[in-house]
Amino acid sequence: MLDIILLGFALAATPGPDFLLITRNTLSQGKRFGFVTLLGNRCSLLIHISFALLGLSMILQQSVVLFTAIRLLGACYLIYLGIKKILHLIRGQKSSQEHAVITITKAQAFHMGFLSNFLNPKVSLFFLSIFPQFASTDQLHNPFLLIICFLLGNSAWYVGTLLLVGMKRIRKIVVRFQSYLDTVFGFVFLFYGGKIVWEDAVSKITFSDGSAPRLH
Repeated sequence: MLDIILLGFALAATPGPDFLLITRNTLSQGKRFGFVTLLGNRCSLLIHISFALLGLSMILQQSVVLFTAIRLLGACYLIYLGIKKILHLIRGQKSSQEHAVITITKAQAFHMGFLSNFLNPKVSLFFLSIFPQFASTDQLHNPFLLIICFLLGNSAWYVGTLLLVGMKRIRKIVVRFQSYLDTVFGFVFLFYGGKIVWEDAVSKITFSDGSAPRLH
C-alpha cells in the first residue's frame, strides 16, 4: 500500500488548477478557508472514485461527446474564475478600499473546491486506468483500503502546503502583493481553461477524418 500512498502524494505535488485554487484561497482568506476549499475538493474526489468503482467512468470514457461536454464545462469554470479575479483587480484599482474588503464565504470556498475537481472527468478516468497499474490484484479486491491509502498520500501534500502558506508571517508578506498575486492566479486559471478548450479544438480537427479521438 506504500506505493499507493506515494502515488497519491506525487500526483498532489504536481501543480494544477486544484492546487492553485486551494493555495490562492489560503493566502487570501486564511487557513480555515483553505481547508474548507480542500474539503470540497476531497468530497468531489470521492464522487470520482465512486464513479470508477461503479464502472461509470468506463461509460464516460466510451462517450466522447459526454467526456468533451464535462471537460469544457470545467474549462469554462476555470475561465470564469480567472476573469472574476482580474475584474476584481480592475475594480480595486478604482477603489482600493473596495478591493480590500473582497472576501468569500466558507460555503463559496467549499463550492469552488468541489466544482474545480468535479468538473474534471480525467479524475475518474485516472482511477479506472492508473490504479490497476500500481495496485496488485489483492489490493483491487479491497478497494476501500486502496481509497484510504490514496487519500492519505494525496491529502498529506495539501495539508502540509496549507499549514505552510497559511502561516501569519507568510500571509502578512503576501498581503502586500495580494492584488498582483490575484492577477497571476487569474491568468493561470485562464491559461488552464483556455488550454483545455484549445486541446479539444485541436483534437476535433485532427480526428475530423472520422477516426476515433483519443482521450488524453
